[in-house]
Amino acid sequence: MIDKNNIDDEEDEESSLKTSSKANKKKILLIILPILIIIGLVVSFYAVFSTKKENEKKNYQVIETAAEGETTATGNTTLLYDLPAIDVLLNSNNNQQARAKIQITIETKNIDADKTHLIDAFIPRINDSIITHLIELHPEEIQSSEGIYWLKEELLHRINLITHPILISNLNFKSFEIQK
Repeated sequence: MIDKNNIDDEEDEESSLKTSSKANKKKILLIILPILIIIGLVVSFYAVFSTKKENEKKNYQVIETAAEGETTATGNTTLLYDLPAIDVLLNSNNNQQARAKIQITIETKNIDADKTHLIDAFIPRINDSIITHLIELHPEEIQSSEGIYWLKEELLHRINLITHPILISNLNFKSFEIQK
């Protein structure tokens, strides 16, 4: 025969096991969830705020050349510094608008790579000078090789006025495009 007390005891054990397993799951979640959140926050803060010097893109390139019979220690050091790309609307007499997209590299001699922060400080003023000069030009003025040469010399003069302690020896167009 089946004992009713025995069945009730088994049901009580099963229900107590279910409630205890639910309680254990809640305790585990209350412990593990905050730990996982803290680990996630630490990893994300590290990823966002860590600065790695090796992975940063350089805006400059250092070239060391030696004169004949000299070592590179006494040779010239040339620094090629890439300016940000500039996109400007040109002055136009008719209703048709023209854009100039240029990318420039400035070249300076006998400056160390550790002094590039000096050029970095001048970048906003250099960009402003280039943009204000280009805005006043007509597309016809700079479409010929003579016009580009004139523009190069004028920009070199303006940049040298801005970076007075540092002498910019040359200005190179990496790209020059006029869109109508």
